[in-house]
Amino acid sequence: MRYLPLICQSCILLLGTAAGQQAAAADTPLTEAIDVTGNRDDINLQLMVDRAEDTFFELFNELVDDEEFRITCTRQAVLGSRISQRICQTAYMKKELTTAANLSYSGVEYQASAALAEKNRQLRKKTVELLEKNPELRNAALNLNLRVEEYRDKYGINAD
Repeated sequence: MRYLPLICQSCILLLGTAAGQQAAAADTPLTEAIDVTGNRDDINLQLMVDRAEDTFFELFNELVDDEEFRITCTRQAVLGSRISQRICQTAYMKKELTTAANLSYSGVEYQASAALAEKNRQLRKKTVELLEKNPELRNAALNLNLRVEEYRDKYGINAD
């Protein structure tokens, strides 16, 4: 049997048992059919966005001179959930957020927003400079933008 969630397997077994009892009572053979349909286009669309991001970030990381501005993507379970999500962040973001979490856990109030705001301003400036100088990065950014727009159009997500 192909993988089905446990609850679905239980439902099929219960339905099969009830149907089998009815068929035995009527002395007729039991015929079952389960049709499962799906669409890989939704998964492929998300993978296309992820690949376009990976391409852009890889080029960006090669061009940026400061390690703290390099961007890495990982899959992580978000707090309060077991479902992993793709998280992309710079080294400085990870460092600041880790510091804030550790201090908060220790009972110390720490505001990372001011430090992050300045670093984000510097990151935007570096990104614009690199996009102006490097046509390959510019093309990767355009491709990423197209994939994101395609995704948003498919799911009715506004850019606002």
